[in-house]
Amino acid sequence: MRQKNFWTILFGIILILIGILALLDSFEFISFWSALGKLWPLILIGLGIWLLLKRRYLNWDEKVEIKEGKKYSKAFGDLRIDSAGMDPHGMDVEMGFGDLEVNLIKANFSDRENVIHLALGFGDIKVWMPSEVKVKVSASCGAGDIDVLGKSADGLGKSVDYLDEGYDSVQKRLKIFAKIGFGDIKFSRV
Repeated sequence: MRQKNFWTILFGIILILIGILALLDSFEFISFWSALGKLWPLILIGLGIWLLLKRRYLNWDEKVEIKEGKKYSKAFGDLRIDSAGMDPHGMDVEMGFGDLEVNLIKANFSDRENVIHLALGFGDIKVWMPSEVKVKVSASCGAGDIDVLGKSADGLGKSVDYLDEGYDSVQKRLKIFAKIGFGDIKFSRV
């Protein structure tokens, strides 16, 4: 856990420094962008090394158990949520970079409208839902593909709204809001 916090803090500091240098460049105190133009291959090499080390030596995937009303935020890395035996109502997940996988197949849904919010900046969202629960899904993305149980859209600024027949007439139902900046959204039933 400490190593993940270290890398998150380090990456945040790097972003702040780049922002300060870009600001100084815009006021013509330094020539940051021209220097960056010459050094960009080093940035790519560093990013490649970081990606290789992150997958091999650092455990960036995280599996969490949820509790009712659980809010979860994460800046970097992948997140897998398995709601087996839990009530997912009120789950609210916000992520910056990474993939989000939510398994709702064995969740204990209450006799009400169970509401879930998922938000991701860059990456993919995958959600597995049980076939016996009626669902209503509102999914949107800035750039990417959306597939909600066969109803799809792709491109820029797209959204898909899906509603099971008979949704309003049952007590136990699931309503999900999913939004993503760049990446794909896929909802499946099992």
